[in-house]
Amino acid sequence: MEVIDNILHYIHRHFDQDLPLQTLADQAHYSPYHFHRLFKQQVGEAPKQYLLRLRLEKAIKELIFYPQKSVYAIAMDCGFSSQSVFARAFKNKYGIPSEQYREQASKVIRERTETITPDVQQFPITVSRMERFYIAGELTFLQREEGIMRAFRNLHAWATARELRGKEPEFYGILLDSPFSTPLPKCRYLAGIRIREAVSGKECQTLGGITFAQIPVMGNFEVLTDYALYVKQRWMNDSGYEIIQGISGFERFAGIDFSKSYSQHYRTICIGIQPK
Repeated sequence: MEVIDNILHYIHRHFDQDLPLQTLADQAHYSPYHFHRLFKQQVGEAPKQYLLRLRLEKAIKELIFYPQKSVYAIAMDCGFSSQSVFARAFKNKYGIPSEQYREQASKVIRERTETITPDVQQFPITVSRMERFYIAGELTFLQREEGIMRAFRNLHAWATARELRGKEPEFYGILLDSPFSTPLPKCRYLAGIRIREAVSGKECQTLGGITFAQIPVMGNFEVLTDYALYVKQRWMNDSGYEIIQGISGFERFAGIDFSKSYSQHYRTICIGIQPK
């Protein structure tokens, strides 16, 4: 349902801010009562529970991938009013303190990363700057490959009808959640198409404008996750670069054939980096 999709986009952009029910209902142009009922019916969670889960899952990503970042900074950046509020919410959800979770999860990821051997001889990691550009997006879920391809078809038709795309359409995908912190059926995926300018009626955002580490990949989300881990956990250590915090990585498609599945397409993983 479009109104709920728009609210989910709004929550994703503003999850670090105070978002009471009235604010969300106003955005949807519903009364708080009817908005709460509609949201829970469509999403399967009440707005408050959805927002709390989103903040905690974002915190887990920060704990794992930014080991030098303090728990206090993570709590503040993820929208919690204090570190103690974050600590209670985290332990209630996961049963252990956040620092212990970080230590255990980091060990599991290190062990997993040691077994990942992408063919970097044939498909080397490259570093280049990418110009800033706009994409229009449609929200779907990572586990549903048919849903991803349907979203790309919808975006292609939408952008073509409005003469917003280039002669050769460019497609992008953003993993809004990580399988390390979010149950796979709830991992959101923003399918995107490059457009000439930002417009209303679709989730629009800018990509690029910075330097990216880029590695080619073909396969399902597990292959995608493994290659991203390889870049973040192994290649990054000796590269002279570090990940830019707060910048979403994405994948760029080398053309799309709508008769093929998502996992049959060549893509390039792009991770924002800067000199250490």
